[in-house]
Amino acid sequence: MKNWRGKLVWLLPTIIVLIAVSLLFSHNYQKVTEPPDEGWSRALDIGTTPVLRPPNVGIHDGNPSVSFLTEKGIHQNIYNDQYEIKEQNSYDIPVDKFTQFYISENKVIHADYYGMYDQETGEKITDLQAFYPLESRAFYRNEDKIYSFDVNESASEELLSLENPKASVHMAETDSGTFLLTDEVTSSGNLLTYYQVEKNSITPLGEATFSVKESEQVNDIQFTTKNDSYQLLVTTIQKQSQSGKIQNYYYYAEAPFGENPNLNRVNFQDPYSTYELKEISDLSIHNTENGPVLLFKANGWTDTLFRPGLQFNIYQATISESSATTVTRLSNTPSFSNFPVRLNEQSVLWVDNGGESHKLLLASSKPEVIERADQITKQGLLLASGKTIGMLSSGLFALIISTFWFLWPLLFMIFIMFSKADALDQDRSWVLYTGILIYLMAAIVARDPMFSDALLARAPEYLSFPGSPILFLLGFAGIAYGILKAGARSKDWSTPIQLTYFIGMHILFITVFFGPYLM
Repeated sequence: MKNWRGKLVWLLPTIIVLIAVSLLFSHNYQKVTEPPDEGWSRALDIGTTPVLRPPNVGIHDGNPSVSFLTEKGIHQNIYNDQYEIKEQNSYDIPVDKFTQFYISENKVIHADYYGMYDQETGEKITDLQAFYPLESRAFYRNEDKIYSFDVNESASEELLSLENPKASVHMAETDSGTFLLTDEVTSSGNLLTYYQVEKNSITPLGEATFSVKESEQVNDIQFTTKNDSYQLLVTTIQKQSQSGKIQNYYYYAEAPFGENPNLNRVNFQDPYSTYELKEISDLSIHNTENGPVLLFKANGWTDTLFRPGLQFNIYQATISESSATTVTRLSNTPSFSNFPVRLNEQSVLWVDNGGESHKLLLASSKPEVIERADQITKQGLLLASGKTIGMLSSGLFALIISTFWFLWPLLFMIFIMFSKADALDQDRSWVLYTGILIYLMAAIVARDPMFSDALLARAPEYLSFPGSPILFLLGFAGIAYGILKAGARSKDWSTPIQLTYFIGMHILFITVFFGPYLM
């Protein structure tokens, strides 16, 4: 029995430490696997790619299809409704940084900086300056002409001859069909001309002109259409910035074809912080039942990192009639997320930066996908473990802060040793109790450096309720004293050793429970 009591002084603190670590791990697992937003699934791993390039999406025999470049060519994954791989295809083509491709039901074509090629024969089909692989059709530009290309027949049809060879061309595919936009920079601003493409013919829909502030210049244009109107998103860049940082601005307008856009500036509020999203890029615009929606990547707040902070994730913004935006986070990972692509109104795909390979991840608002993604995964366990170990390591800083607490009982013991040595020799209980009282008074009076407002804001609710610092200081003191009395007698410890044990256990408990949230 005596041996068993002696073991309690180490067994019980070990159990308490394990409880603290388990609670911390559970809290971190919830953070690293937190869904990006209400009604959206966690990231679902649907494949890997060795190349950091945007994937192509489409429909193959009624099933979602995702195609992406590899070091040797093109890889195509075909999924079922649960986004489980149903079929895989590979196509060998030369790959460089300019490679683009289009996959039809029966044929594959690809393009580089100079031309377009047949994947099966390797023969060059035509020269080109730009390639536009849409979901259902492929188009290309050769000098100042725009062509449609029938992949199955390997036949080109001229659609449009550009009057200004410097005009830029944008294409979009919507439920209403395929649309083309030309953008010419003139002395009065940007001249936009809209067209609708039907089979091998093109119909003008109207012209529009807009201009931006003199201090800004147009950096990118995205558009989509609905019925007899267009939705336009213009990204500008500030020509000169006092801070030296690149500053982008975003403007949105909706107008009937033939009318000039009334551009209104739009902002993107981070839904998980008080700041706006930063470094927005990879923008695209789509029409949904809820109105026009922007899909993009941006630098915003996430708790998935070792130290919660900013990371690039995928977002969408729904635009109201007043050009106000409602931002929804669609990805929530600790890795750099790129190249968002919309599969449909309910699902979005993107690429997460990795090492030698990069993950293709998907988020969806479909209930069956949310349920499938809501499972314990190896990746989630690894992320939570790494975050827990890192937080425990940084939590050792609590030992430094607690120096001020045990300094005073240490001075008290030194005073007793030189003034009342007989009290120590006779193990008078009042020496132990006085030392404990001095220590607790110091801990309570000087608790602010340990229990700062920032720590309490980061800590979970079971540690940060009103009055929790004093309650835990006294509660852990009671536990440490109880363990001490349960096992110290069998150890026959002297008063200084008992006081040292009490203070050590108390600081240990504070460190493992509160220390991880110090930084």
